[in-house]
Amino acid sequence: MERVLLASVFARPAFGPNCPLSGSGLGLPLTKAIPWQSWGGNSPRHPARGLPRVLAIDAPRSEGPAVALTILGVSALFTVGVPEGQVLGHWRLTFADGRTEEHSLRMGVHAAEATHLEPRSLVTDDGVKVRTVGVMDVGGEAVRLDLFDIPLHRPGHLRSLAFHVEEAGASFLWCDVFVAVEQPIVCPFRGQGGRVSIEEIATIVRQRDPVRLERALEQFSQGVLRSSNLDEAKGLSLLFLGAISAALLETGAPRSLHLIQLQAARELDEQSSKEEVNASAMKWIRGVLEWLLEPLNRTPDPIQQATRIINENLAEDIDDSELAQRVGLSTSHFRAKFRAQMGQPVARYIMAMRLERANEMLKTGGIPVHCVASAVGFRTLPHFSRCFTQRFGMNPTQVRNSSGKATG
Repeated sequence: MERVLLASVFARPAFGPNCPLSGSGLGLPLTKAIPWQSWGGNSPRHPARGLPRVLAIDAPRSEGPAVALTILGVSALFTVGVPEGQVLGHWRLTFADGRTEEHSLRMGVHAAEATHLEPRSLVTDDGVKVRTVGVMDVGGEAVRLDLFDIPLHRPGHLRSLAFHVEEAGASFLWCDVFVAVEQPIVCPFRGQGGRVSIEEIATIVRQRDPVRLERALEQFSQGVLRSSNLDEAKGLSLLFLGAISAALLETGAPRSLHLIQLQAARELDEQSSKEEVNASAMKWIRGVLEWLLEPLNRTPDPIQQATRIINENLAEDIDDSELAQRVGLSTSHFRAKFRAQMGQPVARYIMAMRLERANEMLKTGGIPVHCVASAVGFRTLPHFSRCFTQRFGMNPTQVRNSSGKATG
Protein backbone atom coordinates (compact mmCIF):
# COMPACT_ATOMS: atom_id res chain seq x y z
CA MET A 1 0.00 0.00 0.00
CA GLU A 2 1.08 3.58 -0.57
CA ARG A 3 -0.17 6.89 0.81
CA VAL A 4 -1.19 9.33 -1.91
CA LEU A 5 -2.17 12.98 -1.50
CA LEU A 6 -5.15 13.90 -3.68
CA ALA A 7 -5.81 17.59 -4.33
CA SER A 8 -9.30 18.92 -3.62
CA VAL A 9 -10.97 21.36 -5.98
CA PHE A 10 -13.03 24.18 -4.48
CA ALA A 11 -14.47 27.56 -5.41
CA ARG A 12 -12.04 30.45 -5.13
CA PRO A 13 -12.55 34.22 -5.34
CA ALA A 14 -11.65 36.10 -8.50
CA PHE A 15 -9.31 38.48 -6.71
CA GLY A 16 -6.99 38.23 -3.74
CA PRO A 17 -3.48 37.28 -2.62
CA ASN A 18 -1.59 34.37 -4.15
CA CYS A 19 0.24 31.65 -2.28
CA PRO A 20 3.98 32.37 -2.77
CA LEU A 21 5.17 28.78 -2.27
CA SER A 22 6.11 26.55 -5.20
CA GLY A 23 5.43 23.32 -3.30
CA SER A 24 8.47 21.45 -4.51
CA GLY A 25 10.18 21.82 -1.15
CA LEU A 26 7.06 20.58 0.61
CA GLY A 27 6.48 17.70 -1.78
CA LEU A 28 2.99 19.01 -2.54
CA PRO A 29 1.40 19.92 -5.90
CA LEU A 30 0.38 23.40 -4.75
CA THR A 31 -1.90 25.43 -7.02
CA LYS A 32 -0.45 28.86 -6.09
CA ALA A 33 -4.01 30.08 -6.73
CA ILE A 34 -6.02 32.69 -4.85
CA PRO A 35 -7.02 31.20 -1.47
CA TRP A 36 -10.55 30.93 -0.14
CA GLN A 37 -11.14 33.28 2.82
CA SER A 38 -13.78 32.90 5.48
CA TRP A 39 -16.12 35.26 7.28
CA GLY A 40 -14.54 37.00 10.27
CA GLY A 41 -13.65 40.31 11.85
CA ASN A 42 -14.08 41.86 15.28
CA SER A 43 -16.97 44.20 14.49
CA PRO A 44 -20.26 44.00 12.53
CA ARG A 45 -18.89 46.43 9.92
CA HIS A 46 -15.62 44.60 9.36
CA PRO A 47 -15.05 43.92 5.61
CA ALA A 48 -14.53 40.20 6.26
CA ARG A 49 -18.09 39.95 7.60
CA GLY A 50 -19.28 39.77 4.00
CA LEU A 51 -17.27 36.63 3.26
CA PRO A 52 -18.68 33.07 3.30
CA ARG A 53 -18.92 31.06 6.49
CA VAL A 54 -18.64 27.62 4.88
CA LEU A 55 -16.22 26.09 2.39
CA ALA A 56 -17.82 23.00 0.83
CA ILE A 57 -15.63 20.50 -1.04
CA ASP A 58 -16.46 17.34 -2.96
CA ALA A 59 -13.94 14.71 -1.94
CA PRO A 60 -11.51 13.70 -4.70
CA ARG A 61 -12.15 10.26 -6.18
CA SER A 62 -9.93 7.52 -4.83
CA GLU A 63 -9.60 3.75 -4.70
CA GLY A 64 -8.67 3.64 -1.05
CA PRO A 65 -9.82 5.02 2.30
CA ALA A 66 -8.98 8.53 3.44
CA VAL A 67 -6.63 8.57 6.43
CA ALA A 68 -5.69 12.24 6.88
CA LEU A 69 -6.05 15.81 5.64
CA THR A 70 -3.13 18.04 4.68
CA ILE A 71 -4.08 21.72 4.55
CA LEU A 72 -2.07 24.83 3.73
CA GLY A 73 -3.34 28.20 4.83
CA VAL A 74 -3.47 31.19 7.15
CA SER A 75 -4.84 30.32 10.57
CA ALA A 76 -6.04 32.79 11.59
CA LEU A 77 -6.65 36.54 11.30
CA PHE A 78 -8.51 38.94 13.64
CA THR A 79 -8.03 36.78 16.75
CA VAL A 80 -6.74 39.45 19.14
CA GLY A 81 -8.78 39.16 22.34
CA VAL A 82 -10.13 35.68 21.55
CA PRO A 83 -9.62 33.48 24.65
CA GLU A 84 -7.27 30.50 24.58
CA GLY A 85 -8.99 27.22 23.76
CA GLN A 86 -12.01 28.74 22.02
CA VAL A 87 -13.11 26.92 18.88
CA LEU A 88 -12.52 29.15 15.85
CA GLY A 89 -13.72 26.76 13.17
CA HIS A 90 -14.03 23.08 12.34
CA TRP A 91 -13.65 20.63 9.47
CA ARG A 92 -16.61 18.31 8.99
CA LEU A 93 -16.12 15.12 6.98
CA THR A 94 -18.88 12.93 5.57
CA PHE A 95 -18.08 9.35 4.56
CA ALA A 96 -19.71 7.08 1.99
CA ASP A 97 -21.25 4.95 4.77
CA GLY A 98 -23.01 8.00 6.22
CA ARG A 99 -20.61 8.45 9.11
CA THR A 100 -19.43 11.98 9.95
CA GLU A 101 -16.35 13.25 11.73
CA GLU A 102 -15.36 16.71 13.00
CA HIS A 103 -11.97 18.29 13.69
CA SER A 104 -12.02 21.59 15.58
CA LEU A 105 -9.37 24.29 15.36
CA ARG A 106 -8.86 25.98 18.73
CA MET A 107 -7.28 29.31 19.56
CA GLY A 108 -3.76 28.94 20.92
CA VAL A 109 -3.72 25.23 20.12
CA HIS A 110 -4.19 24.61 16.41
CA ALA A 111 -4.46 28.27 15.41
CA ALA A 112 -2.72 31.50 16.44
CA GLU A 113 -2.88 35.11 15.28
CA ALA A 114 -1.32 34.95 11.79
CA THR A 115 0.17 38.45 11.88
CA HIS A 116 2.44 37.17 14.66
CA LEU A 117 5.19 35.75 12.47
CA GLU A 118 6.87 33.59 15.10
CA PRO A 119 7.23 30.19 13.35
CA ARG A 120 5.15 27.37 14.82
CA SER A 121 6.04 23.68 15.01
CA LEU A 122 4.00 21.43 17.25
CA VAL A 123 1.90 18.32 17.61
CA THR A 124 -1.36 18.92 19.46
CA ASP A 125 -2.97 16.55 21.96
CA ASP A 126 -5.33 15.32 19.24
CA GLY A 127 -2.42 14.40 16.97
CA VAL A 128 -2.58 17.36 14.57
CA LYS A 129 0.83 18.45 13.26
CA VAL A 130 1.21 22.20 12.68
CA ARG A 131 4.28 23.86 11.22
CA THR A 132 4.98 27.22 9.66
CA VAL A 133 6.25 26.92 6.08
CA GLY A 134 6.33 30.50 4.88
CA VAL A 135 4.98 34.03 4.88
CA MET A 136 2.52 35.62 2.45
CA ASP A 137 1.21 39.11 1.89
CA VAL A 138 -2.46 39.73 2.69
CA GLY A 139 -3.67 43.27 2.17
CA GLY A 140 -0.14 44.66 2.45
CA GLU A 141 0.61 42.85 5.72
CA ALA A 142 2.89 39.85 6.18
CA VAL A 143 1.05 36.85 7.65
CA ARG A 144 2.16 33.37 8.60
CA LEU A 145 1.50 30.35 6.34
CA ASP A 146 0.95 27.11 8.27
CA LEU A 147 0.72 23.51 7.10
CA PHE A 148 -1.69 21.20 8.95
CA ASP A 149 -1.59 17.39 8.96
CA ILE A 150 -4.84 16.17 10.51
CA PRO A 151 -5.15 12.41 11.10
CA LEU A 152 -8.68 11.03 10.79
CA HIS A 153 -10.26 9.25 13.76
CA ARG A 154 -11.12 6.29 11.55
CA PRO A 155 -10.17 5.75 7.88
CA GLY A 156 -12.99 5.60 5.36
CA HIS A 157 -14.08 6.42 1.85
CA LEU A 158 -14.76 10.14 1.92
CA ARG A 159 -17.81 11.65 0.21
CA SER A 160 -17.38 15.32 1.07
CA LEU A 161 -15.72 17.71 3.47
CA ALA A 162 -16.46 21.24 4.59
CA PHE A 163 -14.92 23.95 6.73
CA HIS A 164 -17.22 25.94 9.02
CA VAL A 165 -16.10 29.13 10.72
CA GLU A 166 -17.44 29.80 14.22
CA GLU A 167 -18.73 33.04 15.81
CA ALA A 168 -15.41 34.00 17.44
CA GLY A 169 -14.61 36.33 14.52
CA ALA A 170 -11.44 34.58 13.33
CA SER A 171 -10.95 34.52 9.57
CA PHE A 172 -9.10 31.72 7.76
CA LEU A 173 -7.47 31.60 4.34
CA TRP A 174 -7.15 28.11 2.84
CA CYS A 175 -4.72 27.84 -0.08
CA ASP A 176 -4.85 24.09 -0.75
CA VAL A 177 -6.61 21.08 0.77
CA PHE A 178 -5.33 17.54 0.20
CA VAL A 179 -6.86 14.22 1.20
CA ALA A 180 -4.36 11.48 2.07
CA VAL A 181 -5.59 8.04 1.01
CA GLU A 182 -4.14 4.57 1.39
CA GLN A 183 -4.29 2.57 -1.81
CA PRO A 184 -2.45 -0.24 -3.57
CA ILE A 185 0.78 0.79 -5.28
CA VAL A 186 -0.06 1.54 -8.90
CA CYS A 187 1.81 2.74 -11.97
CA PRO A 188 2.87 6.36 -11.35
CA PHE A 189 1.44 7.27 -14.76
CA ARG A 190 -2.05 6.03 -14.10
CA GLY A 191 -3.16 9.66 -14.01
CA GLN A 192 -5.01 9.63 -10.69
CA GLY A 193 -4.80 12.37 -8.10
CA GLY A 194 -3.40 15.10 -10.31
CA ARG A 195 -0.71 12.85 -11.79
CA VAL A 196 0.25 13.08 -15.44
CA SER A 197 -1.02 9.99 -17.28
CA ILE A 198 1.07 8.12 -19.83
CA GLU A 199 -1.49 9.12 -22.49
CA GLU A 200 -0.79 12.80 -21.78
CA ILE A 201 2.92 12.53 -22.56
CA ALA A 202 2.40 12.85 -26.32
CA THR A 203 0.25 15.97 -25.84
CA ILE A 204 2.80 17.54 -23.50
CA VAL A 205 5.57 16.91 -26.02
CA ARG A 206 3.56 18.25 -28.95
CA GLN A 207 2.62 21.38 -27.03
CA ARG A 208 6.19 21.84 -25.80
CA ASP A 209 4.89 22.37 -22.27
CA PRO A 210 7.98 22.56 -19.99
CA VAL A 211 5.98 22.99 -16.75
CA ARG A 212 3.94 19.80 -17.14
CA LEU A 213 6.96 18.01 -18.54
CA GLU A 214 8.99 18.79 -15.41
CA ARG A 215 6.08 17.52 -13.33
CA ALA A 216 6.04 14.30 -15.34
CA LEU A 217 9.81 13.90 -14.91
CA GLU A 218 9.55 14.35 -11.15
CA GLN A 219 6.63 11.91 -11.07
CA PHE A 220 8.68 9.41 -13.07
CA SER A 221 11.71 9.75 -10.79
CA GLN A 222 9.61 9.19 -7.68
CA GLY A 223 7.98 6.17 -9.33
CA VAL A 224 11.33 4.57 -10.10
CA LEU A 225 12.63 5.08 -6.58
CA ARG A 226 9.41 3.66 -5.08
CA SER A 227 9.34 0.62 -7.34
CA SER A 228 8.94 -2.70 -5.54
CA ASN A 229 12.02 -4.20 -7.22
CA LEU A 230 14.83 -3.46 -9.65
CA ASP A 231 13.13 -5.01 -12.69
CA GLU A 232 10.04 -2.87 -12.15
CA ALA A 233 12.23 0.25 -11.98
CA LYS A 234 13.94 -0.68 -15.26
CA GLY A 235 10.63 -1.48 -16.95
CA LEU A 236 9.09 1.84 -15.89
CA SER A 237 12.17 3.64 -17.21
CA LEU A 238 11.84 2.03 -20.64
CA LEU A 239 8.08 2.67 -20.72
CA PHE A 240 8.52 6.38 -20.05
CA LEU A 241 11.46 6.75 -22.40
CA GLY A 242 9.51 4.93 -25.11
CA ALA A 243 6.49 7.21 -24.68
CA ILE A 244 8.62 10.32 -25.02
CA SER A 245 10.59 8.95 -27.99
CA ALA A 246 7.41 7.96 -29.82
CA ALA A 247 5.92 11.43 -29.30
CA LEU A 248 9.12 13.08 -30.50
CA LEU A 249 9.21 10.95 -33.66
CA GLU A 250 5.64 12.05 -34.40
CA THR A 251 6.78 15.68 -34.25
CA GLY A 252 9.60 15.13 -36.73
CA ALA A 253 12.55 14.12 -34.56
CA PRO A 254 15.44 12.41 -36.39
CA ARG A 255 15.35 8.64 -36.97
CA SER A 256 18.38 8.25 -34.71
CA LEU A 257 15.92 8.19 -31.81
CA HIS A 258 15.06 4.62 -32.86
CA LEU A 259 18.38 3.51 -31.37
CA ILE A 260 17.82 5.21 -28.02
CA GLN A 261 15.60 2.47 -26.59
CA LEU A 262 18.15 -0.25 -27.34
CA GLN A 263 21.11 1.71 -26.03
CA ALA A 264 19.22 2.75 -22.90
CA ALA A 265 18.02 -0.81 -22.27
CA ARG A 266 21.59 -2.11 -22.40
CA GLU A 267 22.81 0.50 -19.94
CA LEU A 268 19.85 0.12 -17.60
CA ASP A 269 20.41 -3.64 -17.47
CA GLU A 270 23.85 -3.00 -15.96
CA GLN A 271 22.53 -0.94 -13.04
CA SER A 272 22.36 -2.63 -9.65
CA SER A 273 20.14 -0.25 -7.61
CA LYS A 274 17.02 1.82 -8.12
CA GLU A 275 19.05 4.98 -7.54
CA GLU A 276 21.41 4.00 -10.37
CA VAL A 277 18.46 3.17 -12.63
CA ASN A 278 16.94 6.57 -11.90
CA ALA A 279 20.16 8.45 -12.67
CA SER A 280 20.76 6.48 -15.88
CA ALA A 281 17.18 6.83 -17.10
CA MET A 282 17.08 10.58 -16.42
CA LYS A 283 20.29 10.99 -18.42
CA TRP A 284 18.74 9.28 -21.46
CA ILE A 285 15.39 11.02 -21.07
CA ARG A 286 16.91 14.49 -20.83
CA GLY A 287 19.12 13.61 -23.77
CA VAL A 288 16.18 12.93 -26.06
CA LEU A 289 14.23 15.90 -24.72
CA GLU A 290 17.11 18.20 -25.58
CA TRP A 291 16.08 17.92 -29.23
CA LEU A 292 12.63 19.24 -28.34
CA LEU A 293 13.27 21.98 -25.82
CA GLU A 294 16.80 23.25 -26.41
CA PRO A 295 15.74 25.32 -29.45
CA LEU A 296 13.24 27.04 -27.16
CA ASN A 297 15.91 27.57 -24.48
CA ARG A 298 13.59 25.93 -21.95
CA THR A 299 15.61 22.98 -20.75
CA PRO A 300 18.15 23.96 -18.07
CA ASP A 301 21.13 21.74 -17.48
CA PRO A 302 21.12 19.75 -14.23
CA ILE A 303 23.08 22.39 -12.32
CA GLN A 304 20.76 25.18 -13.47
CA GLN A 305 17.84 23.03 -12.38
CA ALA A 306 19.51 22.41 -9.01
CA THR A 307 20.10 26.11 -8.39
CA ARG A 308 16.44 26.79 -9.20
CA ILE A 309 15.34 24.13 -6.70
CA ILE A 310 17.65 25.60 -4.06
CA ASN A 311 16.39 29.15 -4.51
CA GLU A 312 12.74 28.07 -4.41
CA ASN A 313 13.21 26.06 -1.22
CA LEU A 314 15.62 27.97 1.00
CA ALA A 315 13.41 27.40 4.06
CA GLU A 316 13.69 23.61 3.67
CA ASP A 317 16.47 21.19 4.58
CA ILE A 318 18.31 20.62 1.30
CA ASP A 319 21.32 18.39 0.74
CA ASP A 320 23.38 17.38 -2.27
CA SER A 321 22.11 13.78 -2.35
CA GLU A 322 18.47 14.95 -2.65
CA LEU A 323 19.39 17.49 -5.32
CA ALA A 324 21.34 14.88 -7.27
CA GLN A 325 18.37 12.54 -7.22
CA ARG A 326 15.98 15.24 -8.43
CA VAL A 327 18.16 16.23 -11.39
CA GLY A 328 18.98 12.67 -12.40
CA LEU A 329 22.67 12.43 -11.47
CA SER A 330 24.60 10.27 -9.04
CA THR A 331 25.61 12.14 -5.89
CA SER A 332 29.35 12.01 -6.65
CA HIS A 333 28.85 13.16 -10.26
CA PHE A 334 26.53 15.94 -9.13
CA ARG A 335 28.99 17.23 -6.50
CA ALA A 336 31.85 17.35 -8.98
CA LYS A 337 29.73 18.94 -11.72
CA PHE A 338 28.28 21.53 -9.34
CA ARG A 339 31.71 22.56 -8.02
CA ALA A 340 33.13 22.79 -11.56
CA GLN A 341 30.22 24.89 -12.86
CA MET A 342 29.48 27.07 -9.82
CA GLY A 343 33.00 27.37 -8.41
CA GLN A 344 32.00 26.22 -4.94
CA PRO A 345 30.53 23.19 -3.14
CA VAL A 346 26.77 22.75 -2.88
CA ALA A 347 26.60 23.51 0.86
CA ARG A 348 28.52 26.76 0.46
CA TYR A 349 26.26 27.87 -2.39
CA ILE A 350 23.13 27.12 -0.33
CA MET A 351 24.51 29.13 2.59
CA ALA A 352 25.34 32.07 0.30
CA MET A 353 21.85 32.09 -1.22
CA ARG A 354 20.22 31.92 2.22
CA LEU A 355 22.21 34.90 3.43
CA GLU A 356 21.53 36.94 0.28
CA ARG A 357 17.78 36.26 0.59
CA ALA A 358 17.89 37.16 4.28
CA ASN A 359 19.65 40.44 3.49
CA GLU A 360 16.92 41.32 0.97
CA MET A 361 14.16 40.51 3.46
CA LEU A 362 15.77 42.47 6.29
CA LYS A 363 16.13 45.56 4.12
CA THR A 364 12.34 45.72 3.79
CA GLY A 365 12.30 46.44 7.52
CA GLY A 366 8.90 44.86 8.08
CA ILE A 367 9.81 41.31 9.13
CA PRO A 368 11.28 40.38 12.52
CA VAL A 369 14.81 38.96 12.48
CA HIS A 370 13.80 35.57 13.89
CA CYS A 371 11.16 35.17 11.16
CA VAL A 372 13.70 36.00 8.46
CA ALA A 373 16.05 33.39 9.91
CA SER A 374 13.35 30.73 9.80
CA ALA A 375 12.22 31.74 6.30
CA VAL A 376 15.69 31.13 4.86
CA GLY A 377 16.31 27.82 6.59
CA PHE A 378 18.20 28.63 9.80
CA ARG A 379 17.06 26.62 12.81
CA THR A 380 18.62 28.84 15.52
CA LEU A 381 18.90 32.62 15.74
CA PRO A 382 22.51 32.67 17.07
CA HIS A 383 23.71 30.59 14.11
CA PHE A 384 21.92 32.89 11.68
CA SER A 385 23.27 36.04 13.33
CA ARG A 386 26.83 34.72 13.37
CA CYS A 387 26.80 33.66 9.69
CA PHE A 388 25.07 36.87 8.59
CA THR A 389 27.53 39.11 10.42
CA GLN A 390 30.51 37.24 8.97
CA ARG A 391 29.10 37.71 5.47
CA PHE A 392 27.93 41.34 5.58
CA GLY A 393 29.92 42.93 8.40
CA MET A 394 26.69 44.00 10.16
CA ASN A 395 24.37 41.95 12.30
CA PRO A 396 20.80 41.30 11.12
CA THR A 397 19.22 43.81 13.50
CA GLN A 398 21.51 46.60 12.28
CA VAL A 399 20.56 45.89 8.64
CA ARG A 400 16.86 45.81 9.52
CA ASN A 401 17.02 49.06 11.49
CA SER A 402 19.07 50.81 8.83
CA SER A 403 16.24 50.32 6.32
CA GLY A 404 14.25 53.05 8.03
CA LYS A 405 11.09 50.90 7.81
CA ALA A 406 11.51 48.75 10.90
CA THR A 407 8.59 48.71 13.27
CA GLY A 408 8.27 47.06 16.65
